[in-house]
Amino acid sequence: MIVVPVIERELRAVARQTLTYNLRVLGVLALVTVLGLFWLRGNAGPGVGGQLFTEFHTTLFFGIWFLVPFLTADCISRERREGTLPLLFLTRLSPAELVYAKGLVHGLRSLTLWLGVLPVFTICFLAGGVGWVEVVLSALVNLSSICLALSAGIVASCRTRVWTRALAGSAAIGFLFFLCFVGLLPWTLEMSPATIKLAGRLPADEPGALFENGLALATNDQDVWQQGLAWLGTGPAPLVRCYAAAAVLSLCALYLLFRFSAWNLERSWRDRPESRRVLWLKNRFFKPLVFRKQLRAWLRWQLQRNPVGWLEQRSWSGRLVVWSWFAVVTCVYSSLFGNLPLYQRSFHLVQSILGMLLAASIAVAAASSFRRERETGVLELLLVAPLRERQIIAGRLRGLWGQFLPAIGLLFAVWLYGATFLSSVNELPFVFSYAVTFATLPVVGLYFSLVRTNFIAALLWTLLVQMILPAVGLVLLGLDQFPEPSPWTNCLLQACFQLGLASLLGWRLLVLLKKRAFVTS
Repeated sequence: MIVVPVIERELRAVARQTLTYNLRVLGVLALVTVLGLFWLRGNAGPGVGGQLFTEFHTTLFFGIWFLVPFLTADCISRERREGTLPLLFLTRLSPAELVYAKGLVHGLRSLTLWLGVLPVFTICFLAGGVGWVEVVLSALVNLSSICLALSAGIVASCRTRVWTRALAGSAAIGFLFFLCFVGLLPWTLEMSPATIKLAGRLPADEPGALFENGLALATNDQDVWQQGLAWLGTGPAPLVRCYAAAAVLSLCALYLLFRFSAWNLERSWRDRPESRRVLWLKNRFFKPLVFRKQLRAWLRWQLQRNPVGWLEQRSWSGRLVVWSWFAVVTCVYSSLFGNLPLYQRSFHLVQSILGMLLAASIAVAAASSFRRERETGVLELLLVAPLRERQIIAGRLRGLWGQFLPAIGLLFAVWLYGATFLSSVNELPFVFSYAVTFATLPVVGLYFSLVRTNFIAALLWTLLVQMILPAVGLVLLGLDQFPEPSPWTNCLLQACFQLGLASLLGWRLLVLLKKRAFVTS
């Protein structure tokens, strides 16, 4: 078969990447961190294996949905950028066989991440309280997640040759598939949202109940699997068959999405000039019609003040990024203020989720910053231009902060205003904590975008160093309880950690640019 050499080539290429091995180490470290936090909360003792298994499963579940779409987003688009895709199609290889080969290789890569953390799961069995039902259900849920997350990356990779668009598309499609999986899981299990009574959760007739119950069914929150077994009353076989049916449906969806990706790749793999319709749409919707003089004056002023940041705002697509998150946050708040009781009940949770999503977006933009310059050779031109290294760093930081400034301003304005009548806790420490996170994330992301060749590695290191490590460090050192467990104490200590790490890595970034010591793609 002609597809076998392609699979062998992809396996060899993936095996040579250090990210393949680092992901397994990162997965093990994540579970070991969860184990340490679980032990520090005073949960050590016999019979706690079931609760620990649930936390391990939840960490792995969200890790799959976060990592797998990014790992597969550039598998085909990179072939198009490097010009090797036409060479592959000069052979008897069909688009469907190429998609199957890429999907198989990256599916095996995702499974190695899953299999690499299995030895840590044995701690749960040693602690006791874990049965074979929980193991089987966890395996079926993770298998379904891998199938859907893998298909999201393949679909996005077949649509474009620009890797940033492929990453954004894989994230959007993966989030859509995640919502579909969580929302449809109760119906796949032949259980209505009112069937399983979840303590402290929303009633079935209120908005969000379907999503919350589906998420609980996927992560075994509050031991919901045992509740389902008690409701069925006929043993574990029916529940296992329902989750197996969900896994089979996910495999069917994977096959259909692979077929769709192959059809799409067959239609669009040739680089053709833009059609008249596309040109008309661009001129109609993306060409400035009003305030054109003001726009030119603003771009000219930005070019003089910040030429590095001007590179990000000179095109309509770059300017669209500035207002995309602002539009998303506006839509979310519009829907929430239309249902004020629900927003009041989960005000802090909603604000924290929006803050974490914005922080993740800033990390993605920062971790991919210098990667583009390295690939296109612009970084060498910037270093020989009449710009000092401090100006390059400061210009890029101002450009990154400016991209998300409207959305961050709206988030903080609603947070401070809503805290006066929608929240019963003091929200100022959390606003301060997120402000420090938004300010320091670009510095750390720029550093790792310079020292890491792979975008996924740069993104993971950015999130680990600036968001996870300070919080975990406070817990491990016991500083979250000293001198008193107040929100201001925790937020100030975490901010000190973040500022210290950002200052150290920012100084290191300046030194590396002065020495011209950066990795090449």
